[in-house]
Amino acid sequence: MTRPAAGGDQHPLEPRMAKRLAEVVGSAGVVTEPGRLLAYESDALTRFRRSPRAVILPRTTEEAARVVRLLVEEGIPLTPRGAGTGLSGGGVAVPGGVLVGTSRMDRILTLDPGRRLARVQAGVVNSDLTVAAEPHGLHYAPDPSSQAACTLGGNVGENAGGPHCLKYGVTTRYVTGVTVVTGSGEVVELGGDGRCESLDLVGLFVGSEGRLGLATEIELRLVPRARGVRTLLAVFSSTEVAGAAVSDIIAAGLLPAAMEIMDQGTIQAVEASIFAAGYPTDAGAVLVVEFDGTEAGLDAEAEAAEALCREAGATQLRRARTEAERQALWQGRKKAFGAFGRITPDLIVQDATVPRSALPGVLARITEIGRRHRLRVANVFHAGDGNLHPKILFDRRDPELVERVEAASREMMQACVEAGGTITGEHGVGLDKRDYMHLVHGPQELEVMRAIQGVFDPAGVWNPGKMLPPAPDGADSQDTPGARGKGADGAEAKGEAGGEPDAKVGVEAHGGADENTRWEPSSVQEVSRLLAYTSRTGTPVRIVGRDGDPNSGARLRLVASGLPGEVDHAPEDLTVTVGAGCPIESLQDRLAASGQWLPLDVPCSRGWRVGELVARGEWGPLAPAYGRVRDLLLGAELVAGDGRVLQLGGRVMKNVAGLDLVRAVAGSRGRWGAVTSATFRLMPMPRAHAVLAWEGDRDAMRDLAGRLAVHPVLPASLVRVVAQPRETDSAGDGAGGTSVRDRVLVRLLGSSPTVDAEARELGTDFPGATVWTSQPRGPGFLDDDPVTQAVEGEAGEGQGGKLDHEEGVLLELRCGTMNGATLEGKLARLLPSGRPWIHLPLAGVWRVSLGEREVDAVDPVSLAGLAAELRNQGGDLCALRGRVPGLGRPEGPLDLLERRVCAVFDPAGVLDTAPILRGGAGSDAGPRSSPEAK
Repeated sequence: MTRPAAGGDQHPLEPRMAKRLAEVVGSAGVVTEPGRLLAYESDALTRFRRSPRAVILPRTTEEAARVVRLLVEEGIPLTPRGAGTGLSGGGVAVPGGVLVGTSRMDRILTLDPGRRLARVQAGVVNSDLTVAAEPHGLHYAPDPSSQAACTLGGNVGENAGGPHCLKYGVTTRYVTGVTVVTGSGEVVELGGDGRCESLDLVGLFVGSEGRLGLATEIELRLVPRARGVRTLLAVFSSTEVAGAAVSDIIAAGLLPAAMEIMDQGTIQAVEASIFAAGYPTDAGAVLVVEFDGTEAGLDAEAEAAEALCREAGATQLRRARTEAERQALWQGRKKAFGAFGRITPDLIVQDATVPRSALPGVLARITEIGRRHRLRVANVFHAGDGNLHPKILFDRRDPELVERVEAASREMMQACVEAGGTITGEHGVGLDKRDYMHLVHGPQELEVMRAIQGVFDPAGVWNPGKMLPPAPDGADSQDTPGARGKGADGAEAKGEAGGEPDAKVGVEAHGGADENTRWEPSSVQEVSRLLAYTSRTGTPVRIVGRDGDPNSGARLRLVASGLPGEVDHAPEDLTVTVGAGCPIESLQDRLAASGQWLPLDVPCSRGWRVGELVARGEWGPLAPAYGRVRDLLLGAELVAGDGRVLQLGGRVMKNVAGLDLVRAVAGSRGRWGAVTSATFRLMPMPRAHAVLAWEGDRDAMRDLAGRLAVHPVLPASLVRVVAQPRETDSAGDGAGGTSVRDRVLVRLLGSSPTVDAEARELGTDFPGATVWTSQPRGPGFLDDDPVTQAVEGEAGEGQGGKLDHEEGVLLELRCGTMNGATLEGKLARLLPSGRPWIHLPLAGVWRVSLGEREVDAVDPVSLAGLAAELRNQGGDLCALRGRVPGLGRPEGPLDLLERRVCAVFDPAGVLDTAPILRGGAGSDAGPRSSPEAK
């Protein structure tokens, strides 16, 4: 554990500098008085204390950018500061530094119920966004226990979680765009719901703990509020028995919204406080389980969970009968941290995640560690996703006691890592766990994180000394010496640039490195040797999933289909680790035997292997309900462009130990290297399946799709097939006609009572639907689904068969602020007659596939013009697959940032990749300076 920061070692900000800053943010926005600065000397983890030289409180992005430029000119380091509710020391000022706070940036800028999006300033309180969204039947899903105080900018910085992340996921799933002030004071717009991403820079930024810059505005996705909730309390003799009940509930195919455990010490602290919830004080542990969703089926799920708890040894069971009872149960859980304030001078809240099945054993070890070090330890944790929060009670005025706390903390983290876990699931690294980073990352992975930090912040002004341990050469002056460790599996880091003779011989055996050379490695070691060789010799190489991919001038083609495809399935943990060479259909076969599945339905992906799925990062109609590849990816092994073998992420549901490189791997399209294995989060296979379909003219179906998109029933998929008449049709203006009719399809998945009730409700509210039903019985249960047939049959036909690289183009369009009907009219005039396209209303996306001959018929000037028009209105047009005249490689300022990030993995620039192509590049998508800077 890093020693606490010393207080009182900061010299005051010079009056001259304070005056210049006040000219930007106003006198109320510059805090320099020693008494007021005391409130900022620590975050909620009071173990680390340092009073800042000043606190600067801008009100807008432009003010923040000007503040940063002024401070950087003076060589003053900066630390972002939200509400100060963090628990890692990440919001504490660094030596000689100031805090840049967001408390005055507290406006909800826009709230769009139709698109289920909100744009907020970083200082908006988490729960305030839900309050604003409630009149529209929506809410913001991530719910940290401090949600009544913590701010959304802080949530983004830490990738915050919460009790309901078991079902809904953590912050990163809901962030679609971020406005960032970089270390140079430039303003860069990352992502955005209307943009086609070629690299997930938003995913890299979320959870970066202020090392990459300051988030000033955030675009967030909202979800419909559940109309039914069932909350139950189960009482057990110990946390180990309660943890076993959690595993039993998951193994039974149930997926609660939340499962939380509190031990006896926590129960007694809560019941002795003003937050008393009626927990039995003599219980060894209590388990709170909550289900939510459509009313139908919730009672059956709650009863099934109660039966499993009873079988596991529950001594009491109670179900909340009123909203007041439910709120009381949750208040006790969410205020547990505060309840300890009256019984201990100091408290360290540890935060680690382990595989769910390891909970009983790890809990026993934590108890033993606390007993051996003669410490008071209490436990409260997110049991559903294995996120532990052991609380160590102590008095920091006792040096000997502090030493025992430090030793116990390290042992607890080591125990979690040895069980296959990580050192932090939601609180972040900050100062508290910086010295533990080597437990989960090897030196190569840490160096990659440092290099990416250098791309965003070359001068190293943003929060130096936090999260990342010092570089071996001590380059970060704010860091103290630290150890270089082994990888997460205990092995020395792999990927040395050796073995080049073997790679060279292999290339030459295939006739030399020319445009016809292919190499199909059968092991990770072969991939590493080959890429190390091509990097050293400057030989262009393209990494492809199958032989069908075009070469595009690369002298060497690395075909990844021959890589191993081993499957390591942990059904009790809802995770699977699988080799890149495993066909997706084979993986789903293995999972189905345990009643689980990977809920992805990428159109026209039959024959793909896991590595290709991850590298492409594409998604289908299921994504709004279950997430995209990047949302389900927990870990990956990546051979970088220079041959380094990097172990990214892990096998646990929540992991915020360092930059989220895993999420950005999904969709990197070979720009970082070759994905050789991946770990996914799984879901229980649904027990019922229905599709409702409507057919009518274009205006009617457009209106219907819009009303379905905001209906309280959240379908698994919502698709509109937009028909376009052929030249021989009676209605040839693209507006539809008697012979050409659009279709709207809704896919429902879940329990039988839920699906039946939702189908009846939608059928009543929107008459005229035909209903198709099935009972999922195997991995291919979506193959004959009308939604799949519509998406692949209508939008997936290329010349000579299903869409593929050599057969056509897959275009994606996002309308931004352009009216949807206007966009459809432009498409109808631009595309060949008779070509239908797909509208995915829940994602705000239009997709159309074109065969080679149809591509030739598209006017490239008109296509480029439409692309530019869309981008000027906050939308986008890109080619996800294939090439089309009028679209090219992006060249905007943001793309320069992407290329610099890619150079971290491919320093020699030998990877010949197939990036997403788009038009209108360089409009307003990249970094921009504030008006005052021009």
